Amino acid sequence: MNKKQLIVTSILLSLMLILVITQGFFKENFEQVILMDQGISKFKEYSFDDNKYVISLPSEWNVEEKESKGQYVSYELDFKDKNNKLTGLLQVVNTKEDINVFAEKDLNSQCLEYYNSELTSFKNSYNSGVLVKYETKVKNGYDFNNECYYLNLGEGKTAKILFNLKSKDYKDNMKTILNTIISSIKSSQS
Repeated sequence: MNKKQLIVTSILLSLMLILVITQGFFKENFEQVILMDQGISKFKEYSFDDNKYVISLPSEWNVEEKESKGQYVSYELDFKDKNNKLTGLLQVVNTKEDINVFAEKDLNSQCLEYYNSELTSFKNSYNSGVLVKYETKVKNGYDFNNECYYLNLGEGKTAKILFNLKSKDYKDNMKTILNTIISSIKSSQS
């Protein structure tokens, strides 16, 4: 390499490094703008599975905790946004089944008829698991986009986080809200 090529290469590498650094800054700001656009300004933490884990939900949402000492579901948290466009739940399910098998069985055992189902793996900064997306239709004419996340908590327990979104209100920026919530699930010991 001659001197000119070395200078041009080092300038290009420097510019690429600057782009990589600023990308993280802008991504975080875009997420904040999307959350604020949806009326979400603060999050509130909820502990589950005997305070071993926490999940953060928008503080503007209606949340109802249900402690259950049943054999199958040991904890349930129901939530909905203030406009009733998004509803959902978090359940801690006692099962030793493989998470993929459990997710598929759970989808097939629904009482509502579903279509366009898709089962995929996902991973974020704190956890990984299975994501099941499907659509449902109820008798009064509402169509729903449903996203159900399954996380293996260990010790024979699985976290099931289900989001039901009215199809007419579903926008691509809703994925940011769901990803923010799923990414907030972490061990309270960390």
